[in-house]
Amino acid sequence: MNRNLKKSIISLFAILSFCIFNSSSVTGQISYLNSIKKIDIHTHIVSDASYLKDVMEELNMKFFTICTRGTDMDRINFQVNAAKEFCNQYPRYYAWSTTFDLTHRNDTDWINQVKRYLKDSFDNGAVAVKVWKDIGMQIKNPNGEYIQIDDSMFNPIFDYIEQEGKTLFAHMGEPIQAWMPLPIGADGKPRSYWANNPEWHFWDKPDKPSYNEIIAARDHVLAKHPNLRVVACHLGSLEFDVDEVAKRFDKYPNFVVDTAARIGNLMSQERGKVRAFLIKYQDRILYGTDMFGGMITSSGAKRTPEQAERAKQSLSRRYSNDFEFFATDNEISRRDYSIRGLALPKEVLYKIFYGNAVRWVPGINKDF
Repeated sequence: MNRNLKKSIISLFAILSFCIFNSSSVTGQISYLNSIKKIDIHTHIVSDASYLKDVMEELNMKFFTICTRGTDMDRINFQVNAAKEFCNQYPRYYAWSTTFDLTHRNDTDWINQVKRYLKDSFDNGAVAVKVWKDIGMQIKNPNGEYIQIDDSMFNPIFDYIEQEGKTLFAHMGEPIQAWMPLPIGADGKPRSYWANNPEWHFWDKPDKPSYNEIIAARDHVLAKHPNLRVVACHLGSLEFDVDEVAKRFDKYPNFVVDTAARIGNLMSQERGKVRAFLIKYQDRILYGTDMFGGMITSSGAKRTPEQAERAKQSLSRRYSNDFEFFATDNEISRRDYSIRGLALPKEVLYKIFYGNAVRWVPGINKDF
């Protein structure tokens, strides 16, 4: 046989073998991810719903529902009372995080009020406590100054959460774009989340706290309470660059992040950089979506069976797309461009989708 022809055949065989092996490996990773237990660490469930349980059964998943917004006690009590009911009734499917009231923060007995409320939540199964961006961006002290999360008023509360062995979930601030001009659409009108929610848009408002001030206050809490487990929601409001998240991981061992509503930000950064970040810090990232669900819509109306079915199909597609991004190296369409999946190793997938939730939020996997 001609020597050059022989070399060409050997090279072709090697390439085909690599492709077959690689394809098999990636297929095995998505099959593995589909098979293992998974927890969506960041959801907002207002009620049990059969369509939610159908999705969880199909995907071998559990939902962690988060109660939030300390400036609206009617909203808090509605969420907390609902979570107590359906999480205790269906612990295989749901676990939950409580929150606390900020409206009575100037009462002399406020700390004891908060501790009593949290104890009742813990006694009813809550395994974490959520603080939200109303701290730092909305509430003020009697002098008219914005209250940041590192204010000493919160120290006894954080000490109590730590003492009870619970985890703090912290959504501090907004994406950095909230301090930038609004993008303008083709119709000449501003568009984006902040166009519809101007109370959280701080561009050209010098009386408002800066992005850096809010993030620094969150980081100060990590330093002041080194034994308090902190899950920083939405990639810690550092979603614009995973290198910024990495800096906090290296500095604060009690700090982890979830991916809720920020997977698109991972997709928009350089693939190799994001993949290396997730592998290096595989013990510090928790999968979440920020998904809303239940038999009540965002407008407060009861879902019809048709609406519930559409919600189920939408939810299934969302998880399928996320799984494909993390587990395969497929080309994935993203609006007007495409990105390549990360094809993370199995051990990394296990931690991001399940193991880290169990480690950082003890009790979350009860009856699962």
